[in-house]
Amino acid sequence: MAVVALQDEPSIPTLVSLATGGDRRAEGALVRKFAPAVRTFWRRRMRGVDAVDELSQEVFLRFVQALRSGAVAEPERVGGFVLGICKNLARERARTAERRDDLWKQYGDALTALEDTPLASYQLAQLEDCLSQMTGRSRDVIRYAFVEGQSASEIGSRMDMSEGNVRVVRHRALEALRTCMSQKVFWEGKS
Repeated sequence: MAVVALQDEPSIPTLVSLATGGDRRAEGALVRKFAPAVRTFWRRRMRGVDAVDELSQEVFLRFVQALRSGAVAEPERVGGFVLGICKNLARERARTAERRDDLWKQYGDALTALEDTPLASYQLAQLEDCLSQMTGRSRDVIRYAFVEGQSASEIGSRMDMSEGNVRVVRHRALEALRTCMSQKVFWEGKS
């Protein structure tokens, strides 16, 4: 019986070197190699498959960005690098939650009073409807700019876009929101 030799897969440091050099298949191989560990990291900290998927995807977006920018200095320690991204993202989420809690403690009464008005509830539903009609890229630019307070250059780096393109997308998205918010919500019908 003949034994079929399995093709040797490159080592992780070799894959890192290839990915840093622009090899997209090496990037994919690295993501596949570290996916189980990253998903396990988030499963221990999060409830729900959607949250685990979203956070794992964020980790790998940052990892690929680091590979492409040459930020992975020690290819033989790339596992620790990926774990560091996971830990940093977990800290960012904790800080954001703490900030949100502090803001609710300070200003929650004013917002609760606002939410109780029928107009505010209507406008919130209308805003959600308008945002759902936008492309994912436009929603992300709006969220990063106005919720997270990032500059056009920060958003561009995060989304792999030029600063000018971020400004154009933001401008067009705001125009689309203004137009949509000035119209009736689709379930109201025409009058």
